[in-house]
Amino acid sequence: MTPELGEHLLTEPRSYRVRLSADALGADIVALEISLDAGRPRKLSSAEPFIALGELLSEDSQLAPGSHWLFAAPVLASGLVPRSLSGGSRVAKARRFFVGKSADEGAGPSGSVWLRKPEGSYNGSKSSGSLTFDAFVFSALGEPVEVPSTIALRSPKINGQLQLSSPFLLHEVPSGLYEVTVSAPRASPRTTLFTVNRELGGGS
Repeated sequence: MTPELGEHLLTEPRSYRVRLSADALGADIVALEISLDAGRPRKLSSAEPFIALGELLSEDSQLAPGSHWLFAAPVLASGLVPRSLSGGSRVAKARRFFVGKSADEGAGPSGSVWLRKPEGSYNGSKSSGSLTFDAFVFSALGEPVEVPSTIALRSPKINGQLQLSSPFLLHEVPSGLYEVTVSAPRASPRTTLFTVNRELGGGS
């Protein structure tokens, strides 16, 4: 994966082309997913495993100077991330990089977490009947580590914490706007929003 671990992007970081390695992916892999910081995952084809860094930003986000994390994983037809052939950790990678001449390289937690799912909007009773929660914890070197993570869920109707091995399903989630935060020891937490509209049809 590029950028390299700890790399500094000094000129036109939005146009920097992120590249993923598609080597040795099995025939059962249908796509690659990549996220920037707490942004929504984007799907890439294994035939064209690259994207401009700016394309991973939402419309109201800026690529601010300082520390950022990229997260990536292959995805099966089931929507899940596979485990390595040896049966160990799930196949995912992370890279911490910097925009500009940052002075915060040694500041704060050394690792990070990726909240891959849920994300976006879940419309209709079929789409929102059971939501997948999928979180990863990464070391400072960007490798997945098997340590417990805590997922905090907040909305006007639900407020609580979950400590379950990822991925897991949460059933019959009420309609509403949810804030979900995942945290783990020695890792920077991530917070994102998702919406459930059980009364609507379709999904996105």
